Amino acid sequence: MSENPLLSFLKFQATVNASLTDKEVIAIRHDLAEFTSVQFSKVASELHKTESDAEQERVNEAVALILEIGSSLISGANTLFSLGNTYAAAALVRQLVEVEYLAWAFEDDKKEAEKWIVSDKEERMKFFTPAKLRKAAQGRFRSKDYGYHCELGGHPVPGANVLLENAELQAQLLLSDMLGHAGRIWDHLVSWADGEKKQNVVLAHKEKMLERYIAWKQADITTRMPPPP
Repeated sequence: MSENPLLSFLKFQATVNASLTDKEVIAIRHDLAEFTSVQFSKVASELHKTESDAEQERVNEAVALILEIGSSLISGANTLFSLGNTYAAAALVRQLVEVEYLAWAFEDDKKEAEKWIVSDKEERMKFFTPAKLRKAAQGRFRSKDYGYHCELGGHPVPGANVLLENAELQAQLLLSDMLGHAGRIWDHLVSWADGEKKQNVVLAHKEKMLERYIAWKQADITTRMPPPP
């Protein structure tokens, strides 16, 4: 006889809550965030040093820049989560979501990277806003998910107290969510590198990143939570 679905859900919820307060798992999340920030920065630095033709150099510059931005956002949010400043950290996570959109666009068509790096504000408003990128992705990204991030630290809203008062559980959920976005940014750029003949700079870091993210997913049950409705 199968278990009652409600009982199964309650057991899963209790396990998730235990994971959110488990000091060892919390340490794994913070360590992975710092590791990811360092790796993003290293790859960006190496891309800047890669010799290529003018067109490829612009593409490399674009990829390096979003990695540098991602590195800064991840490191900053990780520090803020550690200090208990969950609301401010959440604002940085929302920006990381936008970096993920760009990473997807660059993977999908390297010309998008070249177009973005030389774009002015008018061109970015026309082609590279979060809404335009979500539309171009044809369902890969849910607008509802971006809306959650806008509500959780992205904009001043009446419900901000959720992240301002006793926010330990919310902080760890958001930290786990941030790592998910960071991992997907990396996956998009690995796929981009696979399509480029001279992008061993990214691929050289592939295995160590994969190893760390697999270990995190094995240890952290929050990675198996379904997306919010």
